[in-house]
Amino acid sequence: MESYYAALTYTDTLENDNDHIMVKLQLHGEKESVTINARIDSGPTEDFIDREVCNKHGIKMIRSKNHREIYLADGKPSAMGPVTHMTKVPMDISSHRELATFQVANLENHEVILGMPWLRVHNPTIDWNDKRITFNSKRCTTWCLKSSPLAYAVPEDKALEENLITRFS
Repeated sequence: MESYYAALTYTDTLENDNDHIMVKLQLHGEKESVTINARIDSGPTEDFIDREVCNKHGIKMIRSKNHREIYLADGKPSAMGPVTHMTKVPMDISSHRELATFQVANLENHEVILGMPWLRVHNPTIDWNDKRITFNSKRCTTWCLKSSPLAYAVPEDKALEENLITRFS
């Protein structure tokens, strides 16, 4: 069984808003498109999507050949459970479009987490003070962008409230 590492705990309260940024994105599932909030975080070694989001919005899950445990930074297993599925889904962040690959997990507090694989591939410039993301890498300006390279973060409390509303509606 392979392992993934995540900097999150199962009941992460997000008390420190300086180590990540929240952004609105649109996922285009087989049944419908949905706008949700994602956490961009350099701690996780994979990109994750919540299993419930996949089920609710018709995002096709593909069974992984090998189940993978998720471990926290301290080496303890995560309560998110093993990763048994992955998915590929069209995703927009502002005018930035891509076919995103996610590991499917029980995230509880988040709908999508964009970790180091996504950060490495797209290499965006993140202005942490102004909460602005600029997609100015050669890859993004060549392949991903339809227009302006800027995307703006959403306030953490608003994003989490919207996530709860989406989860229970």
